[in-house]
Amino acid sequence: MDCTARPKCIYRLKSFKAPMSAIVPADLPAGSARPLLDQARQLLARHQLVEAARVYAKVLECEPDCVEALGQLGSLFFQFGQHEEALTSLHRAVRFAPKTPKLHLLMGAVLKSLGRMEESAACCEQEIRLCPADADARYNLGLVLQSLKRPADAVESFKQAVRLRADYVDAWTAMGMALRQTGAHEAALECFDRVIQLDPNHADSHFEAATILLAQGRFERGWKEYEWRWKRKKSTRSAPCFAQPLWDGKDLGGRRIYLHCEQGFGDTIQFCRYASLVADLHGEVILGCPDELRALMESVRGVKRVVTPRMNPPDFDTHAPLMSLPGILGIRLETIPCEIPYLQAPNKAALSSPWVKASPAFKVGVVWSASSANVVGRYRSLRLDMLAPLLQMPGLEWYSLQCGDAANELLAAEFAGRIENLGPRFQNFGDTAQVISDLDLVISVDTAVAHLAGALGKRVWTLIPSEPDWRWTTQREDSPWYPTMRLFRQTDPRDWDHVVARLKASVTSVTLDRIERIKNIK
Repeated sequence: MDCTARPKCIYRLKSFKAPMSAIVPADLPAGSARPLLDQARQLLARHQLVEAARVYAKVLECEPDCVEALGQLGSLFFQFGQHEEALTSLHRAVRFAPKTPKLHLLMGAVLKSLGRMEESAACCEQEIRLCPADADARYNLGLVLQSLKRPADAVESFKQAVRLRADYVDAWTAMGMALRQTGAHEAALECFDRVIQLDPNHADSHFEAATILLAQGRFERGWKEYEWRWKRKKSTRSAPCFAQPLWDGKDLGGRRIYLHCEQGFGDTIQFCRYASLVADLHGEVILGCPDELRALMESVRGVKRVVTPRMNPPDFDTHAPLMSLPGILGIRLETIPCEIPYLQAPNKAALSSPWVKASPAFKVGVVWSASSANVVGRYRSLRLDMLAPLLQMPGLEWYSLQCGDAANELLAAEFAGRIENLGPRFQNFGDTAQVISDLDLVISVDTAVAHLAGALGKRVWTLIPSEPDWRWTTQREDSPWYPTMRLFRQTDPRDWDHVVARLKASVTSVTLDRIERIKNIK
């Protein structure tokens, strides 16, 4: 076979990102396989992938040991989502050509997709043994080590990659992510800044830099970098596009401004406070929000009108996304507006029944699970049974504010009659706010309920995972956003038990203090 024309593997490794060089073709004897290989290469060049796979299969009927056909077919199977078939083809290719590095790369990618991380790491290590100066191989191994929850080892692998290729943007970015997982935030920021030097328009690194800066309270640069959120590769939202200009932060002189939300319920609750500052600059404020938040948003000081997605906003002169307002207004850590409460629960008369009992008991609302719709939500959550040491404490009344599938955990026999299940009754966040207003304490993971309790000025204890969102800073036990909030931080990503133990001790202290105060009153 003519080895001068080496076809590139068509699969672009999504999780590896290494550029695929040619899979070394096997030398074929003269025969019918050569024209078939030429045909398959032409089909790949035209991106006719299904047709190329069929022709490669025909090649293997003629020459079962053709490494090129086996490798390319494995790559195609992988791209089609047929991982087991891809693995079978690649195993055969490696058997015939064990010293072909990119075959190990592909096998590592397939095994990673199958969740077989240790085997994937072994493939990456074999690639490194075959090509010790290959920066891509070091990068690939680092990604697998991250998946294995070994961020410190991943950092070392990424360091080797950038030593071999100083301008390796993907490796610098991945190293920044891994360093942040180890708690080395300043070193992580240096990595993202290095990427920005290499590629000034690298939106993901601008955004990751923003989250570190904001967590450190370095707001001046942090808010500027945060504006890159619209251009991230994984962004599910595009930048707002209106004929009217983006507000520049100057006095509005009676002009009408449309403030629109962009992310989750909690983000809207947290950032709607800035609507009042906009109104103070002589603006007629129209606030856009989801239906579930409308009743709450109508209570924000200075908001003239609230509109939801089902309503067309009235004419306006300028606009701003809610989460851009701190940057537009030049907010610093020490000037975060903390007029608490800045939201009000709807009138009690609007509720059909008194959901919280009128009793002298210490009343606690609880939320133990964030949305499972994304990976981040799972890291923030714990199981209800992990809170058993709290729920067994005497003299407390428990109210579940949990919504979604996680509320089904209340059906377990051990929780029967111990917790009042209110979540399914809520029609919107106005209902949730009314219940919170009648409680003594809210204990919640990082969800919209925690933000809501803080915005209402209620005592709220928030459970923070070991890799917290930027808004919870990196070490504080209080929150600059909510004066009545206390943060209970997880120190190990696998350990909520120590957090619950600290919660129990704090609940004991608070309830004992309450008993003493009642005695003194009597």
